[in-house]
Amino acid sequence: MLTPELTRLLVAVAVLALAGVAAVWWRRRQGRVTKVEREGALSSATLGAQRGYHATFLQFSTPMCSKCPPTAALLARVAGEDPRVAHIEIDASERLDLARELDIMRTPTILLLDGDGVPVSRISGAPTEAQAREALAAVPRTGTDYSI
Repeated sequence: MLTPELTRLLVAVAVLALAGVAAVWWRRRQGRVTKVEREGALSSATLGAQRGYHATFLQFSTPMCSKCPPTAALLARVAGEDPRVAHIEIDASERLDLARELDIMRTPTILLLDGDGVPVSRISGAPTEAQAREALAAVPRTGTDYSI
């Protein structure tokens, strides 16, 4: 028969094991890049900033997000290496209409737009530099390199 002490110990071990599994699951989801199939493009006017000619990192952030500032710095650095790539950061709390339309449920969330402004991939959570570069490399060639 189980004593109360042994029962408490088994419950504590089970809770710790469950917490460990949840932590591993959460960590694996951070920065995961998924393909997006969405109709319609997002214009520079809608975004409030100029899109890139080849690609745009569209980052949704909130003021209370601790991972958003380092993510913004990372994406700005990667985008800054190519004049055809832009990084736009949008405060999801100020643009609830756009966040709802694009199903933004957490921050940071990054949509990678092609040259026409069509979302081609989505990064949930803070990406690593390798994940950001890999997503950028997978953007199909669209749009133009010329501006008028």
